Amino acid sequence: MATHNTATSVANSGAFKGLKTPRELLNYNLMRGVTDFSNLKQWDLYEKGYPFLVVVSIPDFLKDLAARDDNVKTIVNNYVHILENDFRGIDNIDNITGESGGEISNGIRSIQLINKVTKASNSNFSLQYYERSGSILTKAHELYLTGIKDPDTQVKHYHGLIDDWVFKGIDGPNRSGSDPGPHRECFTFMYFITDNTMTKIERAFLIAACQPTTANYGDLYSGNKGDITFAEISLSFNGFFINNDYVYQKAEDMLLAMRNPKNLTDSRIIVDSNNFRYSAIAKAGVDAGNETDKFATPNYWSESEGRVVSSDDMKTVISDPTAAYVDSTDAPGTSNGKPTGDLDVYKNVVSSMQSKEHLTDDTYKTSGDNN
Repeated sequence: MATHNTATSVANSGAFKGLKTPRELLNYNLMRGVTDFSNLKQWDLYEKGYPFLVVVSIPDFLKDLAARDDNVKTIVNNYVHILENDFRGIDNIDNITGESGGEISNGIRSIQLINKVTKASNSNFSLQYYERSGSILTKAHELYLTGIKDPDTQVKHYHGLIDDWVFKGIDGPNRSGSDPGPHRECFTFMYFITDNTMTKIERAFLIAACQPTTANYGDLYSGNKGDITFAEISLSFNGFFINNDYVYQKAEDMLLAMRNPKNLTDSRIIVDSNNFRYSAIAKAGVDAGNETDKFATPNYWSESEGRVVSSDDMKTVISDPTAAYVDSTDAPGTSNGKPTGDLDVYKNVVSSMQSKEHLTDDTYKTSGDNN
């Protein structure tokens, strides 16, 4: 009897590290013959709709400009925040394709065999967003494009950074002005898709050498009186897609750090709406001040009697409307070398990534502070 080489057995031997391992299906008939709809284990279907984008790095010359000019810093800071947190989707991921260029013929009939497998090198892709009032996304791309090549002169000037170095010797913050080139001008993104639990990676791509190619003037500023709509725009980029086991495992680290209850940064993803402190809750005067027992029954209320037993203790406290619920429980780890939870891969992830699980708090340090 033939041995089935399943995706599960391949994954266990080392392929696709960091990606979700599919369920074993060899014991199910699926849709051959009578379909057993009472056994739902066999219908673990792929669900789309859980994409994430992480900004790993931004161009050095934008960092230098932001360090000098608060207006530029506001644009760049908000641009990055929108890219990550308002991400709606990506288009134009190229397939891996086989080219049937190998022909075997007996002079009468022939067959074509795949003799070349390719995937795109530099790809054009687009990210979907709603533009904000003040044109944050469009201004960021305009700042970028006109800095690497002036549209009237075709000169690279980084909005004065290069001249400041050449003619004034200003080198701080100005590493990009002293050493201009493509290495100072590219973004790096991590794009990944999770399963519906947002704990496992279905696929991940590291997109390197990313450059925005359009500032969306036409989508925003052309229109007719009375045509009032919110502006959905497509941000066009060039980039080099990388996907391998190293990328998958780094994406898994990022996802688990973002989901970890001990993550106290803005990157944390809260998926249980019962455990989220909406800003309106504070306005309603809910007592959320007791952080050690957030969901305790108020001491003035008796569950057994169904009534207030001590009206003198009744009070409302206006809490911080910006504070999200934070779970203080320890993340699973190891004890004596043995896992203490199903997610022992959380171990040290958050502690080693405090405030820097992807784009760090020192985003706007000059490129001269680090290479």
